Amino acid sequence: MKFILIIFLFFTSLLADRDGGPYLGLGYGISQYDDNGLYENITENQSTALIFYAGAYINKHLSVEFNYVDFNTDGDKDTFVVKDDSKKMLTISASTISTLAHYAFFDDKLDFYARFGAGEIQQDGLETEGFTMVYGVGMGYRFNNYTSIKFAYDNYQFGYDENSDKSADYRMQLHSIYTALEIQF
Repeated sequence: MKFILIIFLFFTSLLADRDGGPYLGLGYGISQYDDNGLYENITENQSTALIFYAGAYINKHLSVEFNYVDFNTDGDKDTFVVKDDSKKMLTISASTISTLAHYAFFDDKLDFYARFGAGEIQQDGLETEGFTMVYGVGMGYRFNNYTSIKFAYDNYQFGYDENSDKSADYRMQLHSIYTALEIQF
């Protein structure tokens, strides 16, 4: 599955409109975890997040993007912690592919966008991985033809099947607010 997504992204960037083209970005922000009652008590439900993404503009108003998010960038001291006898540390990461719809203002200096995508989420505290949907909105400011900064909010929604009956017993969410530096080629 990951190989197919990488090939899709590669060929999409080759066919991209040169007015747009491929781009890379690196971001940092904060995230909040909502376990929907899976754990009795989470003492730390906020953590920092490191975001790496690569994408390509199909045209001025549409882009495709691959994201990798590590929701535990500072290791043990800044992670989601469950308060029980084990003091379990949850480490969560996500890999997604998204479509972004853009709307630019002021001669393409200011860009508003909405994100919709899907991917895989890994939660080491549960030793599981699964499907996630991602929704988001953001705003970017372009300094020149190659560099821009963006501010964004993403919401990752995923489920956990506790009794293996092929249905999500818990609908969990991760909310992420971040800023990123983006370089376009």
